Amino acid sequence: MAKKNIPKLGLSQQELFHEMDNSMHSDMDWKSGKTFGAVYYPGEDYSKVISQAYVRFMHENAFDPQLFSSILTMENEVVEQTASLFSHEKDNLFGNVTSGGTESIFLSILSARNWAKNNKGIDKPEVVLSSSAHPAFLKAMHFLNVKAVVIPTKKDFSFDLDSFEKAINANTILLIGSAPNYPTGMMDPIESLSKLAVDNGLLLHVDACIGGFLLAYLKKIGKDIPLFDFKLSGVTSLSVDLHKYAYAPKGSSVLLYRKEELRKEQFSVYPNWEGGIYGSTTFLGTKPGGIVASTWMALNHIGQDGYVKLTHKTMDATKVISDYIQNSKDLSLIGTPIMSLLAFNSEKHDIYHIADLLSEKGWYIGRLQNPPGIHLVVSQIHADGAAKELVEDMEEIVEKLNTSTIKNKLSKVGDNLSVNAVKSLGYKSLKKAVVASTGSKNSKKRLIYDLKSSLDLDQSNDLFKSILNRFYQ
Repeated sequence: MAKKNIPKLGLSQQELFHEMDNSMHSDMDWKSGKTFGAVYYPGEDYSKVISQAYVRFMHENAFDPQLFSSILTMENEVVEQTASLFSHEKDNLFGNVTSGGTESIFLSILSARNWAKNNKGIDKPEVVLSSSAHPAFLKAMHFLNVKAVVIPTKKDFSFDLDSFEKAINANTILLIGSAPNYPTGMMDPIESLSKLAVDNGLLLHVDACIGGFLLAYLKKIGKDIPLFDFKLSGVTSLSVDLHKYAYAPKGSSVLLYRKEELRKEQFSVYPNWEGGIYGSTTFLGTKPGGIVASTWMALNHIGQDGYVKLTHKTMDATKVISDYIQNSKDLSLIGTPIMSLLAFNSEKHDIYHIADLLSEKGWYIGRLQNPPGIHLVVSQIHADGAAKELVEDMEEIVEKLNTSTIKNKLSKVGDNLSVNAVKSLGYKSLKKAVVASTGSKNSKKRLIYDLKSSLDLDQSNDLFKSILNRFYQ
């Protein structure tokens, strides 16, 4: 039952937990491995201990480094332990724990903007990045009034280094590289970007948010991973999320810098405020102590040996799915993924139709565009049967599509008729129809991409803001 007001008398924990349990019945069954992305789980044994650490420090605030020395010590250890994965032993890096990849990326742009203004006098800063870079960069630059120079990937989805170099000009302050990029799981040529940065006196940020931690452990188990971190002289900052393959709770990332002066540029200080001297190290003011403590617990409880085992499990599950796709006559990988991010499409069937049919079977998967594709983020949770179950479901779906060609053609005709009918309504009516159908069990997500093709950028922005708005009060 919806609660529009805070109860006059507090309800019992039994009532509230019962209501919580009931509300979860429609949630994704992520513990069985039905989600490919959004959730990273180390297993029940690790999770219990990590959760206890969160609860123990859930009321502490990591905002003031002088308030809780325990939290400060743990944050410094988390940063130092994370830095050890991405640098030579003698290197001394500088960083902070942040609330996630988006905040880490935001701060890397802020630091570069401030540093370039203070040291080079650049007032109209530009950042060069590939079209495969995470949208969090565009989000950050929108807020920070920094120009994004976006370089499209090549036809084989690889990084266009020549165009990247040509885009550098007097206003360029920062280059962006992904290790790996999210859409295809391919590595950007970080070594070449490092040389570009050094030759042009530029900063270079490596977005290793989703894959950096796993890549570090793939190296440890003998996989050939190209250099992408501070071992390259041109890399000046790097972000890595610990709530992904380090299996810390949500809201945990680390942003690292080669130089202390770069980290200082992300700090906010207001020494003359009436409320006293104010300073914060990251974007957040209040900073949950529980996140710092539980991240510290994850790194130190799982340990090197534990992460090696989790890495093997992740790649075993990845191989099950990748082998099936590569051996299939109906599906093909997009690009050349380096780790556990897989993207695939189909020349024979509508890949969005396959995605909808997988969703109907209870799977949470990603959808790519340009080109259309299905996106999977594989982790250790998929090694205990979920990877094989997904393959079985995909086999069944593809087999049915292959043996029902007439039905499929009729379905496609029906889709086209539906799309054209909605398109003919005009944008306002189209938006109303799409928003109204959002979230319904029978909605065909594949139609959204067909509808979007008829919209200009402003209309697309408005439509998807309206769709997001639909979910919230």
